[in-house]
Amino acid sequence: MDEMHLTGMGANETVEKQKNRGRGERSPHDSKAFREANRLALDLTYTFEAPGEGSIARKDVEALIDPILKAKGMLERGEGDIRDGGLVMTGWQEKPERIEPAHLRDIRSATEALSREIDAFVSIGIGGSYLGIESTVRALTHTHFNQLSREERGGAPEIYFLGQNMDPDYFRDTLDMLRHKRVGLNVISKSGTTTETAIAFRILQQLLEDSLGEEQAARRILVTTDRNRGALRELADRKGYRSFVVPDDIGGRFSVLSDVGLVGLAMANIDIEAFVAGFRNMQEVCASDDFWKNPSLVHAAVRHAAWNKGKKVEVVAANALALFYVARWMEQLFPESEGHKGHGMWVSPSLYSEKLHANGQMVQQGERNILETFLLLAEHDNRVEIPREETNLDGLNFLPDSGVDMNLVNRKVVEGPAYAHYLGGVPNMTLEVPRRNAYNLGQVYYMMEKSVAVSGYLFGHNPFVQPGVEAYKQAMFALIGKPGFEDKAAKMEENLSKMERIRIHA
Repeated sequence: MDEMHLTGMGANETVEKQKNRGRGERSPHDSKAFREANRLALDLTYTFEAPGEGSIARKDVEALIDPILKAKGMLERGEGDIRDGGLVMTGWQEKPERIEPAHLRDIRSATEALSREIDAFVSIGIGGSYLGIESTVRALTHTHFNQLSREERGGAPEIYFLGQNMDPDYFRDTLDMLRHKRVGLNVISKSGTTTETAIAFRILQQLLEDSLGEEQAARRILVTTDRNRGALRELADRKGYRSFVVPDDIGGRFSVLSDVGLVGLAMANIDIEAFVAGFRNMQEVCASDDFWKNPSLVHAAVRHAAWNKGKKVEVVAANALALFYVARWMEQLFPESEGHKGHGMWVSPSLYSEKLHANGQMVQQGERNILETFLLLAEHDNRVEIPREETNLDGLNFLPDSGVDMNLVNRKVVEGPAYAHYLGGVPNMTLEVPRRNAYNLGQVYYMMEKSVAVSGYLFGHNPFVQPGVEAYKQAMFALIGKPGFEDKAAKMEENLSKMERIRIHA
């Protein structure tokens, strides 16, 4: 036999956790000991008085305490510029306490029933209807989840995502992974007319109906959309699709705790009860008016103080692939909420140490317009020992000789750069996440949602709308000839005719 064996490696604990979830095991999130062992920590050791120009002082943050507490009060009372089309968009604030256990059971019942009939599940959505689901699934499951056996996945089907981009090769390649499999769909769109999502769903719906017939295909399709109106609501009612609700008072990027996120998470066997409990716990923590005991307020204050000092880019760096996907979720949450009227910081997700070899030079010695936020996973699912090597040509025997494993080295991948970048003039803070579980992901999400909502008040704009996004949509509709956009297309053609066309052919 010439295949490789994982001698001495032991079982993969991520797989074991998946199997346990498949058996119905849930975390003891109601116990005091569990909650104490899963407390997040926001570390500001390297935040204040970084060398060089543009440093942040503690007094800069303290000067924001009164306006931040005022903003918090207004947010919680539903006051200020927080409406979209007349609706107050703060339903996410109380969502953790409003979710009934019976509703979670209904979601589990629906997803478990569909799961038994399928081999692969496709979540179809874009932006806030996609990123929260993907970031959570990838954070809490095996890196190569779809390549595992069904037993190793804990009984869950393979999980795929479509409708989040318009790359036809990516779409076609994903269809190859679905070929000859029993496929279920969850299309997520409040209106049902979002171009990327609607095109993906149209194709997959047709493929299912061609393969199974309309009636049988309807058993495989779940719809998450507006309760009463819209193209997708009309289609679901006409076809008899099982449907879930996109809330009116919760915007897409704040929606992972609603049906928008919970359906897909339940299909992947994520512990949605613990997920809700994590949100609920952080909601209680973030209700405090004691500034230095409220991580969402401190986080908002540090970021705003950094912006006031000329920081325009926030590098959100994770030491674990699991948390890198959370950084990608933050990449939407903050820029889409803050990017108004010339305000806001660009969020750049990074995985360390990979990116330390790619753009670490820029962080260390480039323009000092950077704030760095580390997402540190304290305890990984698995421990990986580093073996001794007799010749020691790479000079690394000192690691196993000192009892250092891969896990400790990976922690230093955050602690080392935090120190070095601080001395290089980059203020940074670290959010330490104790371990990979749904409870902690819920805590992180709620903390960040509260932080960015408060940020909107500090900047003086509405963080729950995104009018700038409509500009690209209208231009695209005009270019593809969508009815009703003829005047826009004519105006674009007129403007382009006056511009110098510059094309460099290699």
